[in-house]
Amino acid sequence: MHRRHLIYRTAICTLVLLGATAAFAKTPPKHTSTIGESVSKPPSELKPGEFIWHPEIAPEGPVVMIVSLPEQLAYVYRNGVVIGVATVSTGKKGHETPTGVFTILQKHADHYSNIYNAAPMPYMQRLTWEGVALHAGRLPGYPASHGCVRMPYEFARLLYAESSTGITVVVSDEKQFPSTVAHPGLFAPVDAEGDTATEPGAEGRFAWQPELATEGPVTILLTGDDRRVRVFRNGKQIGWSGYTLADPNRKLSFHVLTLLEEPPYDEKAAFSSRTAVPRWMAVSGQRTGETFSVDQILSAVKVPAAFLSDLGKVLSPGATLVVTQLAATGETTGVDMAVVTADPPASR
Repeated sequence: MHRRHLIYRTAICTLVLLGATAAFAKTPPKHTSTIGESVSKPPSELKPGEFIWHPEIAPEGPVVMIVSLPEQLAYVYRNGVVIGVATVSTGKKGHETPTGVFTILQKHADHYSNIYNAAPMPYMQRLTWEGVALHAGRLPGYPASHGCVRMPYEFARLLYAESSTGITVVVSDEKQFPSTVAHPGLFAPVDAEGDTATEPGAEGRFAWQPELATEGPVTILLTGDDRRVRVFRNGKQIGWSGYTLADPNRKLSFHVLTLLEEPPYDEKAAFSSRTAVPRWMAVSGQRTGETFSVDQILSAVKVPAAFLSDLGKVLSPGATLVVTQLAATGETTGVDMAVVTADPPASR
């Protein structure tokens, strides 16, 4: 009887402890933050609290974040290509956010400041042990924090789910960093370690350096205004090429496509066929599910045959192709990310 009573008391104590734990696992407060709104517009046109978020553009690869102090914007790149941009509020005068290359040291969704009167810091991702972090907060449209990088609540929540400790965060200005980093564009101007990335040198119209990254997901970025094709592998640019258009006046529509798996081949099956033409599928858009051949995608684009041959050696199912008219340079601070209105590639 005494043993039963002891088991009963132990069970009650366990339930009480579990209840207490649940009570302390609070939902991060929203009332202290600008909630934020996901929009489809160039980053240069974002208003305080607005953000862009399309992780499907690069489903895999290392994540790098650049916080631009001059622009009060945060850019998130995966596998070398921008997947999100958000308005931010950094440190005010006397409490400036330090510039440099940081890594996320700690994550805590429901964090309260140890320095500033237990101020709530939802979806906190720590950059320094001295109190600088990424977190949700108020966005008045100018630097207003005590050194942290405030983000819209919904963007902070989405970023928290996609990031992990150890990823690189660059806080940039125009004094310490070149303009390509202080005003980043479509492709990451830094590599996964935060070092400034430069295009590989080359003779002729293309460069190919697969040894810079020998494994990992591949993303191809084709931009219209600067007539460039860039290839990223595991966040590093391994090649680029210039190209020409069959119609010089043609503007490129925005597309996101992924390379499909080749179906199994069975010589005895009635409807099985082996094809040497890789097929791509639109990731999103009004005609989701439609597939396209390489010929259809490149029908209007002329790229050196040697570059295409090199590119084919690193492609595998799951590779991502992003097509956009805007240039991917440091002077370009935005891209129309309205993937839901993407048109299919033009056929011949």
